Amino acid sequence: IAIVPKSKPTTSLSLLPRNKLTMMFTAAATAALLALTASTSEAFAPSNNNAVVRSRSAQQPPLQMAYLDSLSNAPPLSFSGSSSSSSATPSTFGELLTSDDMNDLCAFNAASLDIQSTISSNGGITAAQIQESIRRANEVVSIIRQHFPGAMGSSEILERVKRVLDMYNADNILLTQSVCPDEINHEHGDITDLFIENIGGGKVFHLGGLAGVPFTGQTGFGAYSAHVADGGHAFVLQAPHIGMSNDLELGKYSRDGQDHAGSACGAAVGAMCHCMDGKPMPNLATATADWQMNFLIQEIGKRMPALNACADGNEKQAELARQTHQIGKDMLEQCLSTNFGDANSMLFVMTGIQINMPFEFEDYFQPLSFEVRMKDGSVIDLYQEAFGTW
Repeated sequence: IAIVPKSKPTTSLSLLPRNKLTMMFTAAATAALLALTASTSEAFAPSNNNAVVRSRSAQQPPLQMAYLDSLSNAPPLSFSGSSSSSSATPSTFGELLTSDDMNDLCAFNAASLDIQSTISSNGGITAAQIQESIRRANEVVSIIRQHFPGAMGSSEILERVKRVLDMYNADNILLTQSVCPDEINHEHGDITDLFIENIGGGKVFHLGGLAGVPFTGQTGFGAYSAHVADGGHAFVLQAPHIGMSNDLELGKYSRDGQDHAGSACGAAVGAMCHCMDGKPMPNLATATADWQMNFLIQEIGKRMPALNACADGNEKQAELARQTHQIGKDMLEQCLSTNFGDANSMLFVMTGIQINMPFEFEDYFQPLSFEVRMKDGSVIDLYQEAFGTW
């Protein structure tokens, strides 16, 4: 399966299936990192033949992560440009990574792309700039791990889910998604896009509204399930989302073309702010023009004790995402049914939190539940099979 993460303004990448030890990178990014192991007096310069880079990227051999550890005794480095403190410039790859070792493939990939972008833009790169790319990528992953344990890159989530589906020989699937309509949730390479192409065969039925709550309700799920092919299966993906800005603030996202970060998820944040400001609860019986938002305000209002117990900033925003996930999951449970297909049809249900990542990162996803429901009423928990422990 060829998986292409969402494109960024400065670069593109083809990301192929990987395990915990291997990953393929663009030829330019890989060359930049491996060049750190050799003595050279030349600048890291961008390739003048983009066509060659693109044609070679798919053939690049897997880069063994363990190989990086063998570079600690590499020859001295020479960098183009100048560093603000030449005496502190590392001379080997091992020194370069001192106290900033990486053990997350997405962080390594993001740092690689950032390095590639700097080289392409500036014609070279300094040791200090490489260190900053590594430090920043590690800091991003550290925040995600702290607040969303078990979160992984979207492409790894897809790989793990596909492996489970293959175990069940579930290859005739109609996909439905209950995900917030915000455009940053539906970019090329996001989990929504990857699932549509690799699980849904290019098709998807949308259940979700604001904050990923399945506002189409029982009628929406009934219409969706009626479309499942005879002998086919259903797969439901339900998730709210949360952004991380370029300033590493959760609950915000730095959108292209804007000079400031905005709320993400805006509906969830807006509902919480409504409650924190002590504004009156809306009357759902009369709030027909903005019913979804008013429903969120009502539900978030019930959960303010848990939110008020959190410190402001990233902790509160992460808790808001968890509470919003539960709101959506509770409504989803009222809608689900196995009244479709034939006696062998199965209903796969996965829920979690979609994380809109900054910089060159592919979006992450924190899986919170994954199960399959059979026609006889039995439910099999697939979470451990797919995602293990963390």
